[in-house]
Amino acid sequence: MERVLVAGATGYLGRYVVKALKQKGYYVKVLVRSQDKLNQEGAFSSPSIYDYVDDIVIGDVTRSQSIKDVCTDVDFVFSSVGITKQKDNLTFMDVDFKGNLNLLREAERSKVQRFMYINVHGADKCPSTLIKAKQRFVNELKHSSVHHIIINPTGYYSDMTEFLTMARKGRVFLFGKGLNKMNPIHGDDLANVCVYAFSKENSIVEVGGPDVYTYHEMAELALKVVSKKEKITTVPEWLVKISLPLLRVINRKQYNLFLFIFYMMTHNVVAESHGKVDLKSYFESINKQRGQ
Repeated sequence: MERVLVAGATGYLGRYVVKALKQKGYYVKVLVRSQDKLNQEGAFSSPSIYDYVDDIVIGDVTRSQSIKDVCTDVDFVFSSVGITKQKDNLTFMDVDFKGNLNLLREAERSKVQRFMYINVHGADKCPSTLIKAKQRFVNELKHSSVHHIIINPTGYYSDMTEFLTMARKGRVFLFGKGLNKMNPIHGDDLANVCVYAFSKENSIVEVGGPDVYTYHEMAELALKVVSKKEKITTVPEWLVKISLPLLRVINRKQYNLFLFIFYMMTHNVVAESHGKVDLKSYFESINKQRGQ
């Protein structure tokens, strides 16, 4: 039985990966900052994972001593570690780069066979520090003695939930004209791609979902699911660009997250199609949970 260490196990994707690994017969070891989250259902319907875990290690990738020897007796490492909405003072460089680098160094010391990292498709030219931190780690991983597998998803369905949140309030805002395209993917479908990809070595896998939408079409779909009249407001790109310097002064972390979102919504982000879960079904499921 091959053994996999999952870092980021309580995140949206990590929960699906833990479940998929266990169902495929892997021994699943998870690295978490708190054990409490393991038996809780995650956000956006991601599953409780306690019953799928064989071993639990408590540690923080940003503190190298706390994860010492975490990769002992591990064949593969999976990491989806990164800042999303953490409320501490850590930066993208602290977590997305240095945190993953600390984990990679442990993987190298333990002579792990493969290290899988979740990056982003189509964002390599984005000026956000978030992407710069991820790309910096990718460069380290590519030059490591451990075989790399880099998964580049277009976007998660969980991220698209923001369309549904706005639709429930009666109006969806888009950057630009909303005509750029994306094929986002459900966490369950992406997890299956990840587990299959552990058979690869030194590979980069570009992953999109089953259907391609414009951002305007995703907004229309969200409004239809919540039974609201179409109210979509497009914010001109030039207006966003002149507002960015002010946001940078107010809150640098939020600025970089906003810059990343703005970049993705004003570029085409389409990759090879995978999976079966359609966005409409996902929106309907989330909307039902929220009581409508």
